[in-house]
Amino acid sequence: MKVTEVTLDPPGGAFPGVDSTLAETEGVTRDAVLNLEWMDDGSLSALYRIVADDAATVETALSGDETVRKYELVEMDGEWLYVFVHADRSDLMGTLLDIADEYTLLVDGPYEWTGSGVTITIAGRTEDIQQAHARISDQFDLTIDWLGEYEPGHSGPLAQLTDRQREALRTAFELGFYQSPRATSYEEIAAELDCVPSAANDLLRRAEAALVAAVLDT
Repeated sequence: MKVTEVTLDPPGGAFPGVDSTLAETEGVTRDAVLNLEWMDDGSLSALYRIVADDAATVETALSGDETVRKYELVEMDGEWLYVFVHADRSDLMGTLLDIADEYTLLVDGPYEWTGSGVTITIAGRTEDIQQAHARISDQFDLTIDWLGEYEPGHSGPLAQLTDRQREALRTAFELGFYQSPRATSYEEIAAELDCVPSAANDLLRRAEAALVAAVLDT
């Protein structure tokens, strides 16, 4: 079973409906969709996390969107504004999730917005992911950010690492490699991993590079 992170860039940078409403509202920046559910009648329920200059502006925008059935705003953490919204089905977003259902894929939130589009993590059988990628590419500009083995308990950046890289990181951490001052050496880590010090160094450098790149979205 594989897990992949993809970045989708919908036409115009937003999905039709409430997503476009938020994207086009002055002073609003979409950060993530933390939860997204389809209702039995085909409508959707979503929890957005956004940055907004003025909550009243967001309320005005949502009130004027005919696809929005109901909404509620919750201000938390000082920086974030959380928007719960129940809205009519967006055909483009619906197509995306219909494809995920067709190929029995697990779509893992949050759906995070970046300068390149929305980033989504998907898990499933290799052949199903490949076929879904092909179908989705017909509708969106799609970039595959990374592909790795799915393991319960390992998601996000950790899923990009090999078993050996995770073992090396865990061993280094337990021996105090990341303490200040450093409490171990490549030689001691290599002894635990049953390899030469240069191999331990290479495993850690590759693992660290993958994690930093994922965190910085590079």
